[in-house]
Amino acid sequence: MTKLPEIKGHVWIGSEPITLDDLSGKVVLIDFWTYSCINCLRTLPYLREWHKKYKDDGLVIIGIHTPEFEFEMDPVNVEKAIKEYDITWPVLLDNEKENWDNFENQYWPAKYLTDTKGDIVYTHFGEGAYADTERKIRELLGMNNPDTKEDWEVNEHKHGATCGVATPETYCGYMRGNLMNDLGYGEDVEEVYVKSDLPLEEGRIQLEGKFFATEEYVESRDPKAELSLLCRGSEINLVLSPVGKESSVEILWNGKPLTKEIRGEDVTEDSSVIINRPGLFRIIKSKNAVEGTITIRPGSGKFRAHAFTFSGCVDSM
Repeated sequence: MTKLPEIKGHVWIGSEPITLDDLSGKVVLIDFWTYSCINCLRTLPYLREWHKKYKDDGLVIIGIHTPEFEFEMDPVNVEKAIKEYDITWPVLLDNEKENWDNFENQYWPAKYLTDTKGDIVYTHFGEGAYADTERKIRELLGMNNPDTKEDWEVNEHKHGATCGVATPETYCGYMRGNLMNDLGYGEDVEEVYVKSDLPLEEGRIQLEGKFFATEEYVESRDPKAELSLLCRGSEINLVLSPVGKESSVEILWNGKPLTKEIRGEDVTEDSSVIINRPGLFRIIKSKNAVEGTITIRPGSGKFRAHAFTFSGCVDSM
């Protein structure tokens, strides 16, 4: 694919529907993202900067929000996330993955950059390559002057300078999850789960107590229910949603409440997370990589756990 395809969809946030005619003569940056994806969220500061610096010079950024989880299909949830993350460029809801398929895309996040003729001349998948991307934006806008190098040189890893091995993304629902319990998942039924006698394995969740498992998540059905995971990384995030309007969970690390040194920004001083929306919550953030067992318990109400994500990046000393 070399030409920008027609962007299809009727639900736009922050804009009237945009057509190819509207984009004629513009440099266009298409950003495929979804609001519970930590990799997508880490790219937003760069997108905000490019939008601010180059929108008056002919750059148009369009976010195509292609959901991974069902709750991300709700326009209300997406609109709240857009406001929370200060996204001021147009966003199209791609709930049926029509644009995802038309671009033959496979990744969150993914960036497609066109010249003024509508030819896709640059792509990048995942995080990183921010300086390269900005160089290309400047070139396409006719601003590729070597004397302005300082304008586009940026740090590649604002969230950490040195990156090691971390636990891969770990899903909780039965479609993509990997369960330690001996009898496996009870699919779309409520079950009482018993811990395995075997030691925990990295990247495999273990349930104890009463849970209801779906393709996308496991839902606690017992005040004493527990979800445990052996994992490692400098940053641990968890996609959660409440059952009802709001609920909370208690977070334990190796059987103890999180200390100040490793508490993520969404964890309270009493080692709890208030689930006031469906989305990603930052559970652990450490200056150094840590390895151990994270346990999630109900606090008030019930919770749904969708997926864990991790980073192995640590701050420079």
